[in-house]
Amino acid sequence: LIKCVFSFKICVCVGAFKVYKNPQKKHKNVSQKMVVLVLMLLALTAGTAQAGGTLQQLDSWKGMERELAPDALLVRLDRLVNVCVANYEDLTTDLLLGIAIANAQLRTILKQGPLPEPQRQFVESLAKKCDFVESRIESIFNFPSGANAVVSKLLIDSEFWESKDEPKSGAFKDQLRSRRRRSQLMMDDDPQALMESYLEAIDAGGPSELQSDECLSELLVNESENEFNSTATSNSTPNSVPPPAKRLILSRECSAAMSLRKRSYGYHLTHKLLFYIVLARQRFANVDRAFVADGQRTLCEQILHESDLIARFDFPDLFRDLFMEQVLLCALADAPLLEFTNPAWLGAIVSWQNGEGCFKYYGDEGDGVIGPNALTTHCSTHMSGVGAALLGLFARLQLVQQRE
Repeated sequence: LIKCVFSFKICVCVGAFKVYKNPQKKHKNVSQKMVVLVLMLLALTAGTAQAGGTLQQLDSWKGMERELAPDALLVRLDRLVNVCVANYEDLTTDLLLGIAIANAQLRTILKQGPLPEPQRQFVESLAKKCDFVESRIESIFNFPSGANAVVSKLLIDSEFWESKDEPKSGAFKDQLRSRRRRSQLMMDDDPQALMESYLEAIDAGGPSELQSDECLSELLVNESENEFNSTATSNSTPNSVPPPAKRLILSRECSAAMSLRKRSYGYHLTHKLLFYIVLARQRFANVDRAFVADGQRTLCEQILHESDLIARFDFPDLFRDLFMEQVLLCALADAPLLEFTNPAWLGAIVSWQNGEGCFKYYGDEGDGVIGPNALTTHCSTHMSGVGAALLGLFARLQLVQQRE
């Protein structure tokens, strides 16, 4: 899921980080011809792909232990944050959203238990830099108006993204058996048929970018701009009864756009997932948490088909931003699938970080051209925002496992 809230252009976020609304994200609107050429090539080569695919790459983190270790990921995040600090005035909402999500992971790491002193000091220092970068949103939107501005202002907040509940030990192992069976069925599908279907559907479905912002705004304004709830909270005392949970009132248009009955693809699908991730964090009285978690799982199972397809084609540059958004949002979801913790996938993603510390979509204008905006010369702001969030998230997930 801002042009882009991961999705995740948040979408924004995140792509879906589509609250992330960024004029650089023109690769989302890549021409149909380009998509046709890529998918035709994929169809020609898919027959030679190894059927082992997704789950055979999930043996362990050990094969890439050094590159993917928590400290290594945090060092990579630090490099990216330094770019943001150096280009504070040029920061965009999609990049800020990713930094806010990364900052939330750092603060969760610090709260979850003791760390070795050098590691604790490094994480604290990195979190302070993220705080500084995150503060840029205050001067970008002093008086937010319009769905995109409201969503950006409310989602670029590390407190919103802090993890309250960690997955139970062994949860991934419990899911492995059924996931292997389901994934194998997917791998046995006819590659040519998959390509033809994907080509026909790549731009199909909803929500649109505008719908994504408007529907996220409906979720967030329920939370932030309800005068009664705000007054009740501010007047509360330590022994007072908390106000009753608010109820979600969603427009008919958003109910239709975010329906699980309607299939979506590409960024439309990640935007929809972002909506359900934000919905899960709002705790509406009339929304069943189990329904929301099941919805996230359903969407990630659909996303997995696309992610696996991109991986089997060796991550073409055209689809890397989308792939990163898919991995981020599904790893961030309340019901994560084991496949999205694939070390081979994460290893590929971290290898895309360039010498400047950023992630760059090389179809963006200005690549390699020294101009007034050093940030966009070397970075794609949406892709770098998603990258920051991914680095922080996977560092935290590994540290949680190490403590068990």
